[in-house]
Amino acid sequence: MADNLDRIKDVVLQYADEYAKAFSQKAPRSSGRLAASYRGVAKFTADKFSIEVFGEDYGIYQDSGINGTKAQVSPNGRSFFPPGQFKKKFQMIGGSLPIPVRISIHNNGLRPQPFLQDAVDSVTPRFASALEEAGVEDVEDFFESLDKIKVS
Repeated sequence: MADNLDRIKDVVLQYADEYAKAFSQKAPRSSGRLAASYRGVAKFTADKFSIEVFGEDYGIYQDSGINGTKAQVSPNGRSFFPPGQFKKKFQMIGGSLPIPVRISIHNNGLRPQPFLQDAVDSVTPRFASALEEAGVEDVEDFFESLDKIKVS
């Protein structure tokens, strides 16, 4: 197992970048700021690996949608999370968007534009194959969690 550890680390580092690249490629494009924001980080703590992908927070809102104060949006089964999971009921989001756009989103919500799950699905089979080639037999022995991917 120790002999394979360096190879496994290399694979995990490579695929942290691959996941970030896939998020960038699948992200909805307006200005390109969201697509350019994704960065993958591989961590190794307590003999376990984890991969986190960081990007602009509004990517989660675009993927999952947001319920408005006056209208609810229909969830999409391909979204990573239910609509508005990260938004407080009366919190106005939109950052640098023009105020009328922010008000419209706040009132009417934002329809989900799922892309995160598609990105994960496009990379995971190659990641699993690369791990097998690196000598991983029981993935559970090497990873912190197999049932979630942290997107921040």
